[in-house]
Amino acid sequence: MSNEAKIDRSRMVPMNVRTWIRKLDLMTLRLFASITEERNIGRAAVRESIAPSAVTKRIQQLEDTLGFRLMYRDPKGTRLTAAGAIVDSHVKRILAAIDDLHHELGDFVVGVQGHVRLWANASALVEYLADDLGTFSRNFPSVTLDIDEGNSAEIEHAVASGLADVGICAPPLDPSHKLSIQPYRTDRLVAVVSVLHPLANAEKLTFLDLLGTDLIGGGTKSGMTRLLEQAAAQLKMKYQPKYRVASGEAARSLVRAGFGVSIQPSGMVWPYEDAERVRSVPIADKWAERDLCILTLAARPHSVALTALTTFLTDTRK
Repeated sequence: MSNEAKIDRSRMVPMNVRTWIRKLDLMTLRLFASITEERNIGRAAVRESIAPSAVTKRIQQLEDTLGFRLMYRDPKGTRLTAAGAIVDSHVKRILAAIDDLHHELGDFVVGVQGHVRLWANASALVEYLADDLGTFSRNFPSVTLDIDEGNSAEIEHAVASGLADVGICAPPLDPSHKLSIQPYRTDRLVAVVSVLHPLANAEKLTFLDLLGTDLIGGGTKSGMTRLLEQAAAQLKMKYQPKYRVASGEAARSLVRAGFGVSIQPSGMVWPYEDAERVRSVPIADKWAERDLCILTLAARPHSVALTALTTFLTDTRK
């Protein structure tokens, strides 16, 4: 940088971030932005309804704080130094962020409003989410919700592609989607057996116990299938269900009819145990306790309504 752009060292302030935070103020940054747009201190002063001498003093203080001359002044107007051009680009971003903050907080003054598209898996909806969304809607009546059900792979894709603003599902997740992940609730996987099955009276079972039975599984691309395949691989075995169906309800029907054992989240089983004559037996393996996750796209700014929803859902965990 040329010597012409530097301030007299007797006025120079060390470039210390704490000094900047303490001495910089938004009004001075706004005046600086106005000068760069008007290219004239007098016109900027009129625009901001402040005396030209006060504008000049603030700019001098800004230069003292940063330690560099930011603009040249002559009778024709002002022009930025190289350092001034750098400051100008950052000042514009800072003021734009302040404007966004003002706009978003303004929504809270009149009440959170908006529209959120949510995708969730069946276990989350049945166990917790339906009730939580009901409470959220009563607290935020001006936020409308679109709710779709899907498996974990479908939910991940919906959020990553922009079809959904937020998704609720269980791991494992695909890291290539670059999603922001927050914890929601915890659920436990159980073995679903007929009341007449030899394992019906067991207090708990291991996954190794279940791999030796006729298993009733779900779709090959479902999150549950991926989880069970990984768990089997850790045991140096393969997860190969004898039957595959698309829904938990269909799987329980086959269980009741004596075809085998299904693995499902506990919340999708216990409400139906008596009516369907099935029993849920806890799976002892550590991985059988799963964290349901809240997924959003990391690169996408959140609307006020989406922020309100994700904050509400994460708070339910506390």
